[in-house]
Amino acid sequence: MRAAGHATRERILAAAKAEFATYGVAGARINRIAAEAKASKDRLYAYFASKDALYAAVTEQWADHTTAETALDAADLPGYVGRLFDHYIRHPDNARLQAWADVEQLSIPEAEQVVRRVIAAKITELERGQREGLITSDFAPITLIVMLTDLARTAAVHATRDDGPHNITERRAAVVLAARRLVTPENP
Repeated sequence: MRAAGHATRERILAAAKAEFATYGVAGARINRIAAEAKASKDRLYAYFASKDALYAAVTEQWADHTTAETALDAADLPGYVGRLFDHYIRHPDNARLQAWADVEQLSIPEAEQVVRRVIAAKITELERGQREGLITSDFAPITLIVMLTDLARTAAVHATRDDGPHNITERRAAVVLAARRLVTPENP
């Protein structure tokens, strides 16, 4: 892909991410995305065959970026939750995308594949942590990853609504402590 084509594709993805974060997939409009990306609808459809394909591409970019930036390690799940909280503070659109995904519960196979790939790697790491006694076995790995993600996301969203950096620091510390208490195995 030529540099100009790559730049156009990236503008479309950025505009689509903002649109999906604001309106969800059902409320998102291709006309608004194209206008914001300074591209025609025809150009948008040259890169992405449908709104679902565009959403899948946004999901892949968002999931890969979040995973790379937060790096789940079973030996330090509280640290992971802290990094995830920080990520949501820096990228509030990602928190909103996650919230819309939870609410809309869409069936977009390409996006579902991306999510399954990302979650599978995290589940494998949590299973390793449980086998090695690093984290509690009281919860199924999928339940644990959902709880930890929701904890970080919800706390970050509320921290940005409240009063400033002191609250963000306080919230982050509380989230990390809550994660530590949630995942630490009980002593026999």
